[in-house]
Amino acid sequence: MKRLIIFLSLTILLAACTQTSQTNPPLVVGETPIATESTLIDRKPDWAAIPGERAPDFSYTLPDGVHKLSDLQGKPVIINFWATWCLPCVEEMPTLEAARRANPDLVILAVNRSESTEAISAFAPKVGVSFPLITDRDGVIGERYGVVNLPTTFFINRDGTIAVRHVGALTSERLAERLAEVK
Repeated sequence: MKRLIIFLSLTILLAACTQTSQTNPPLVVGETPIATESTLIDRKPDWAAIPGERAPDFSYTLPDGVHKLSDLQGKPVIINFWATWCLPCVEEMPTLEAARRANPDLVILAVNRSESTEAISAFAPKVGVSFPLITDRDGVIGERYGVVNLPTTFFINRDGTIAVRHVGALTSERLAERLAEVK
């Protein structure tokens, strides 16, 4: 009887450990890839994400594998910090999608501030974008970038440095102006 209790205890313990170590698989909702896992790579503590400096690196997992911001060097990148409850964030999504479709070289990464993957997945069909929506569950990527207000958008030069930081919703005119500043 003692052995049976020990065996059952070990079985339950192993099952619990296995469940906690599993990661959420990346999703695709409609055309929208959703990165359910992300990791801040650049953890310099006293460094702000400001124009002229290298953009803090992070990774995100999509259905085709793990990607890093630094792997996108050579392409212009927009990093948009947003939330499902933020009306200006929702309103600018079609503008960002139109820019991405008009500029095939442009990469847009929409990093969600501290919401669950379930909330992001339910939100995705409402905006119908084709760029990745990235879960930043703990908000560490947004914190590293110094994001306080939403939406906040960073325009990254081809060399990986920050060209412009824009706080507030982007109109198509303002987006075109900001993209013109990217080198």
